[in-house]
Amino acid sequence: MHSKPSQAGVPVVLLYHRIGFPKLSSLVAGQYVAPPLFRSQMGYLTARGWTVASLDSVISDRQPASNMFAVTFDDGYLSVYEHAFPIMVERGIKATIYVVADAVGGLNDWDRKAGDQAEPMMSAAQIREMADAGFEIGSHTLTHPHLTECDDDELRREIVDSKRKLEDIIGRQVSSFSYPYGDCDQRVIAAAKDAGYCNAVSTKLGVVRDCGVFEIPRVNVRWNAFGPLLARKIERAKRASGL
Repeated sequence: MHSKPSQAGVPVVLLYHRIGFPKLSSLVAGQYVAPPLFRSQMGYLTARGWTVASLDSVISDRQPASNMFAVTFDDGYLSVYEHAFPIMVERGIKATIYVVADAVGGLNDWDRKAGDQAEPMMSAAQIREMADAGFEIGSHTLTHPHLTECDDDELRREIVDSKRKLEDIIGRQVSSFSYPYGDCDQRVIAAAKDAGYCNAVSTKLGVVRDCGVFEIPRVNVRWNAFGPLLARKIERAKRASGL
């Protein structure tokens, strides 16, 4: 029998990308989490006393009474809508979906340029459906660039125009941002603040303690993170945050 988490009051943000099975010769096969595994991960945590919460709740409550986790997805892959969305609706989970705005209804061009397989992205109607169901839609830029390599005009366009484009799709404010590749510096953070976002997530390993709201760490969940391994990853995240 697996024990419950050893320390109460841990706020953590989980990072997912794709839900499903990797295509042949995929360069990022580890990003795919099979639907049964995703379902079991949610069940594993909740069965051991973890409370699922919105990203805003996890960020704002730095000293929660019990362990709590938020679920986030980067990029906006169709597989999230097809496989994860029904599971989360069934379990009453509301996630944050970070969408590459210019890829809506298209393909993952940033991966294809790196030689990876084509993967369909969610359509505007599917994104709107998830937003209407209470899921938060955040921005993951227009084209998924390395933001620290963008000049000031490109940086503003990627951060500001993606926000506006997604707001037009869902008809409500987009207030959260995710840095592609986790690539950010003080100039990029300042641009996100100036654009009117309320928070931003990174790919840095950690839990939500003693961090700025524009540098929220996450736990990257990959293909093999069955229950005990997911628990160990969270333990590593706690140690990385000095807990």
